[in-house]
Amino acid sequence: MNETILLENLQKKKMVAALKEPKYIEKVVKYKHNLGAALLMTGTILTVKRYVDFLQKNGLSVILHVERIGGLEMDKDGIDFVKKYVKPTAIVSTNQGIIKRAKKAGLFVVQRVFLIDTDVYLHLVQDPRNIQADIIELMPSRAPDFIEKLSKISPVPIITGGLLSLPEHAKSAFDHGAAAVSTSNPEMWKLDLNQL
Repeated sequence: MNETILLENLQKKKMVAALKEPKYIEKVVKYKHNLGAALLMTGTILTVKRYVDFLQKNGLSVILHVERIGGLEMDKDGIDFVKKYVKPTAIVSTNQGIIKRAKKAGLFVVQRVFLIDTDVYLHLVQDPRNIQADIIELMPSRAPDFIEKLSKISPVPIITGGLLSLPEHAKSAFDHGAAAVSTSNPEMWKLDLNQL
C-alpha cells in the first residue's frame, strides 16, 4: 500500500521537499536519497499528472497540495480525478470539507494546520479523536512547544514546516516530537537529516 510506504519513508528519511515551482522538480529527484517524499504545490490540471508520474517514477512518494493546483476543484468529481487519474500517494489540505470528502473516498490525507494563534491549537487538541487526517502538518515549524504538546496526544504523526531553513530548526522539531519536516529550501534537501 502506497500510504504504508510513505509512512515508512518518512521514518527513514525525515524530510519532505516542498515543490513550489516546476523548475525544482529535477533538483528534488537529484536529492531523493535524503527525502521521504515530495510535497507538490505547483501545477495545473493539465500538468499535475505528468509531475506526479515523473516524481513517482523516480522513487518519490508524492503528497499533492490540492488547493495549489490550478483549475482543480475538490468537489466529488475533483476528488475522483485526483484518486483515479493523478494518483498521488497522499493529498494535503487545510480545508476540513476537502479532508472529510477525501477520507470518505479512501485517499490518504495530510491536514495542514497554521498556528496563527492559541485558539487554533486549542481547537485541534480539544478532542484528538476528531482528527480525521492520517498525518498533521503543523506550520510554522518554529513553534517547538506546540509541536511537543500535540505530538504527545495526537493519534497520527506530526510533520512540521514553514520557516525551516537550517538543520538546527529540523533538529529542534525532531527533539520536540515531529516525525518529519517539510521545507522548500533546496539547500536543506542536500542534507541527510538522520545525521542530526
